[in-house]
Amino acid sequence: MKVKSPLRLAVAILVLLMIIYAGFAGAVSIISGKPIHFGIFSRGGIARGSEVEDFVVAGVDEEGYRTDLILFCRYNPSDNSVNAIQIPRDTKVDNNRSDKKINSAYGSKGKIETMFDELEQILGIRPKKYVIVSFNGFLELIDAIGGVEVDVPMRMYYTDPAQNLVIDLQKGKQVLDGRHAEMFMRFRYNNDGSGYPNGDIDRIAAQRQFYRSATDKLLSGGTILKAPKILGIINKNVKTDFTAEEIVKYIGKIPKLSMDKINIMALPGEGRYDGKVSYFFHDKEKTKELVNTYFGSAGASGDKVQINPIKNKFIKVKVIDATSIDSDELNVCEVVSKTLSEHGFKVISAEKAERIRDKSQIISHNAKHAAEDVGKTYPSVEVFGELEPYEKKDGEKTAPDVTVIVGNDFVF
Repeated sequence: MKVKSPLRLAVAILVLLMIIYAGFAGAVSIISGKPIHFGIFSRGGIARGSEVEDFVVAGVDEEGYRTDLILFCRYNPSDNSVNAIQIPRDTKVDNNRSDKKINSAYGSKGKIETMFDELEQILGIRPKKYVIVSFNGFLELIDAIGGVEVDVPMRMYYTDPAQNLVIDLQKGKQVLDGRHAEMFMRFRYNNDGSGYPNGDIDRIAAQRQFYRSATDKLLSGGTILKAPKILGIINKNVKTDFTAEEIVKYIGKIPKLSMDKINIMALPGEGRYDGKVSYFFHDKEKTKELVNTYFGSAGASGDKVQINPIKNKFIKVKVIDATSIDSDELNVCEVVSKTLSEHGFKVISAEKAERIRDKSQIISHNAKHAAEDVGKTYPSVEVFGELEPYEKKDGEKTAPDVTVIVGNDFVF
């Protein structure tokens, strides 16, 4: 598909950049471990059949090595919502590198794939796409949209020669350009020790004000007219594997995107030392609960579904479309295969059945627990109680562990 207008492409990319604004410079508290709500949000992450995008947004330092911001995001076009979890830069992960912090993953030999591996280790979900933005790009974009108006809650003055950092802002309502926006976002306390009375809670509230103002500015008609300039900044500072076609398909949703539908959460856990190194240790049980609540797929009964444990990748699945649905109307095999893949299962084949079936069924061929694990993805589908040996057809190299038969009763 050819993109007819750079202007339209630039506007579409703003959907992705909205997420960057919503989390840049460590905006979410890593202390409370509680969701930070900007308004209405989407529980359950995805309605069946909608084309959600799971992707990671990472902000890299000036050297392009460490990711000081990592956001795992899910965009759901069915309700135009975004759920995101911020991964603290110091989160400890199991890896074979000397540096055990996740913010060093992007700078490793594996780069994107290594970061994806370690995010999957933490969340149990693997991103499908990425958006990498340089910090300089963030500052340039603020300048490109004409700055962002905020009400600075106090006199902010802090200097740190070691970081070549100077924060110098007056109290009161003002328009911040890129350089001063950086000061506002990075401020924690003054040189004399004064600062936000309630620490990170007040800091987050101040930053949310920035997000709202930036959102309004980004979605304003005046900013849309500046899209060609913004596109130039994006081309220079943003790397992504979203194709033009994938971006453009969301254009119609952009006017409805607002902070009311953007929900950013902190990864549950706590910071503490391991030896002489300070890490963030995520709480595995609370993380699982958080992911199930905000990124799970709701079944027909509304029950929560366990999100793909890493073990799912060892379960081979075959999908059979036994519905009476015309493939031109809905590609059943593609939709079901995509959902299963998102939950970590290995879909090895998908085909149209020779005859239509009214009832859907999940059949296990070598281990009952495998079918039960697949059944968590589709709670309304019956899991056949007995093992049924699988006979490979001519040309089939691998036999599935589980077969999912999609009948006319299937809930998409």
